[in-house]
Amino acid sequence: MFKMYLQHKNSFEKVTIDEKKYDDEFDDETSVIFDICKYLHQTGSIDFIVLGFGSDGWPVNCEFDLPSVIEELPEMIQKFNNNEYNCNLGFYEQGVMREIVFRDEEGGKLLLECKSLIHGWSPSPSCIVMEKSTVKEMIEELFRSFITYSQKVCPELLSEKLFRDWISMYNIKIRCLSSYESLK
Repeated sequence: MFKMYLQHKNSFEKVTIDEKKYDDEFDDETSVIFDICKYLHQTGSIDFIVLGFGSDGWPVNCEFDLPSVIEELPEMIQKFNNNEYNCNLGFYEQGVMREIVFRDEEGGKLLLECKSLIHGWSPSPSCIVMEKSTVKEMIEELFRSFITYSQKVCPELLSEKLFRDWISMYNIKIRCLSSYESLK
């Protein structure tokens, strides 16, 4: 089994956001996503959880690992919505350095292969088979949770033009994401 999700331990509130002007020339969606994840981490109550491939808890967090994953999710969701399931998801931050390769299989299944990109950790097993619908729901739920927590912690960052422009490039239709639709 492979799982990844956001969870909150305690109640949390909106945090004080440092005033920042994003520059269309030097910044992009990555800048905004990184800042959102930094504020999610600062709550001390929101955790990014990844487990599977022989590890009950990958060494990941909201501040450093979540931004690169979030950046990949809209494209993955769009592909899955178009019944295209062959893709990769990278965990490239120092200390994790893993890649999940998704391969379309027959019968509504996906083969997930975990590749370690560092010495000292090897996935066991390195391949698992999951239902396409389960993987799709997990990825959509992670993105939904990201938006939901961001709306509570730092809603002004979701309204940033760079973020809105990035998300509008993808025709994402996810159940229960209607609250985000008003931000577009």
